[in-house]
Amino acid sequence: MSSKNVVDYIIVGGGPAGSALAHQLGANPQNRVLVIEAGGGSDPSPRRPAPADFVRASSGGPRYMRQYAHRPFETERMEQRHSGRVMDGSATPHGLIRDRGREADYEAWEAAGVIGWNRSRFEQAFTAIEKHAAGVTGGRDVDGPWKPEVPGPPDLASAWWIDALARHGIEAAEDLNVRHEQAAYASLSTWDGARTSTPRALLRTYGRRSNVRVRTHCVVRRILFDGTTATGVEAKTLRGTVRFTARREVVLCAGTTGNPLLLERSGVGDPEVLTAAGVHLVAANPAVGDNLRQRRGAVMALRLNGLSGRNRQPVAPAARPWSPFTHPLRRSGEPTDSGTRVLAVLSSDRGAPHPDMTLLFTPAPVTAHDPMPAGTDGATVAFYPHSPTSTGTVHITGPTLDDPPLLLPGHLSTGHDRELTVAAFARVREILATEPFASATTETLPGPGVVAGADILQYVLDQGFTGNHEVGTCALGPAGVVDDALQVRGTHRLRVADASVMPTLTTGDTTAPSMAVGWIAGDILRNANTRGR
Repeated sequence: MSSKNVVDYIIVGGGPAGSALAHQLGANPQNRVLVIEAGGGSDPSPRRPAPADFVRASSGGPRYMRQYAHRPFETERMEQRHSGRVMDGSATPHGLIRDRGREADYEAWEAAGVIGWNRSRFEQAFTAIEKHAAGVTGGRDVDGPWKPEVPGPPDLASAWWIDALARHGIEAAEDLNVRHEQAAYASLSTWDGARTSTPRALLRTYGRRSNVRVRTHCVVRRILFDGTTATGVEAKTLRGTVRFTARREVVLCAGTTGNPLLLERSGVGDPEVLTAAGVHLVAANPAVGDNLRQRRGAVMALRLNGLSGRNRQPVAPAARPWSPFTHPLRRSGEPTDSGTRVLAVLSSDRGAPHPDMTLLFTPAPVTAHDPMPAGTDGATVAFYPHSPTSTGTVHITGPTLDDPPLLLPGHLSTGHDRELTVAAFARVREILATEPFASATTETLPGPGVVAGADILQYVLDQGFTGNHEVGTCALGPAGVVDDALQVRGTHRLRVADASVMPTLTTGDTTAPSMAVGWIAGDILRNANTRGR
């Protein structure tokens, strides 16, 4: 085997967590680190990347995304689930919103027996990673490599929406990452008006280190074991099959779908699942692929009557074909926004002790189901409930990369989730009815006919979205896939470090918490090395 294929650490996945981990491990010049990414290393834009390019990436086919076709419910309708296939992973199709989550999110993990993964630990990681632009509060470390910022001056529709929220006691704040029971203009992962990805922020450091190497277009087929000790990985490249050896550890950062599938193809998982798929058992770990947690939200499309939005065209790949070329010159107009302009965290029931839903306001029509004709001023309000209790599963059906996974999402399968969804829908309607906002808008989707609870749930199931906020398939916890040091139970020198280890969903977007998991994993591995591992 070539010496260049023998390293200390192999990181499978170049997304937010994998990049943060590579940054941490690469800081020690004695560590030889290999980052393996299934996709390429380029952004969707050929030049300076526009924030709205996440739409282009999410619909750009296999170049940027891996799609998993599945039947989300007991119907014949198929739905596509996306997973990032590019440096920055599943952050690529996200709308750039940066949200740390609430303190209660992390307290719930500790209460369930996850030791040491509390808000304080995440705050340390967030502070080390993030750097805020001028004018935004939040106590970020100004020496950190990350610099989120907020969009420029608001449009009139967004300003009126902020006013409507205020009339319901939802006051405006500068930064929801600091105070959570309010509304704010979304804090985005942009800098100087351009889209900023995790590798773009961190690659400037670890990408220039001679001890860190990145292999793109390299798909890991399976983990190699000596008994139950991980020794490396076998990967498919453009030139054929290659084996890489890890002298110390293999760390999986391939995402909530990718990690359990890779573990099972490698012989780690529920023995019954592996036997049915024709895979030899290496280590029994029955929890692999279970506890899939994901939100199910929906959108309401509005026609603006005499109230100007951001633009008159839908934010869709074909709608702005010139944006990647004009944005580098102008840094203005639609491409400088990610889509969501106003973010609100609130309660579906005013008597609830804490927020349980999120609202996202976009001053443009963005849904494919929107019946409004092109050229119509429109806006979109999206909502999703927090902390779903419904769980799904994802498992292999065969031993190879070509065998399609069996994905059972389990949306709205609990009474808690169904009741909260109906209540959240009603809360949105209540805010939409606020004057003078109500007189300036007309709901075109789903329309006034959708009122009954059963109809609301059917609408959310039929035309809802998940937002690529999936966690939990390799969860931390006493009976989880990994222990408190992220080691895969039943194995040695094998860890998982990304959103898949999160037992439940945090309040907002999962990109920032996932990145923090990778950062914390770096601290764990550095401390393990100090102890002589």
